[in-house]
Amino acid sequence: MTPILLLQLRSIITSPLISIFCKKFEENEILLRKSIDTSICTVLIGLENIMDNSILYDRIVDSITFTEFYKTTEFENGKISSINYSFEQEGFIPLNLIFSDKKGRISEMISNEVGIKSETAGAILNFAVMLILSHFAKERQKTEIIQNELNSQKTTILNNVPEGIRVLLGY
Repeated sequence: MTPILLLQLRSIITSPLISIFCKKFEENEILLRKSIDTSICTVLIGLENIMDNSILYDRIVDSITFTEFYKTTEFENGKISSINYSFEQEGFIPLNLIFSDKKGRISEMISNEVGIKSETAGAILNFAVMLILSHFAKERQKTEIIQNELNSQKTTILNNVPEGIRVLLGY
């Protein structure tokens, strides 16, 4: 069963965007989609782990609104219609707050588990965190609902995260 949050986030990403990513990162479409799913699930679990620390969680979600990615990424009918590649740099800060010193190891594990280049895995992990935080910031009035959904779907989401990453995150 696919987690509802993953389906919602996946639906934001259009096929043309996947094609652009395939060309930019020179990766296979199927592997790229798998890396996006893995990255989204990994970030969701990382966020779920810090949600009890409401000050840190709020700081992370609030910080996204100041980024170029958040300000310039355009949506049409709930899907990304234009993207700013600033996520490649801007994703480091929230990822470091969520995963502290594990970010590099996580992206390397995604690379190894999915079969994509290390640079691509790092960029896709950055994209995933910026996408999720942008979504959470836009849905700020539904924070409690999102947190409850994430908590209730945690096991299903974890099933979409490779074992090595689960171990690294303490599962």
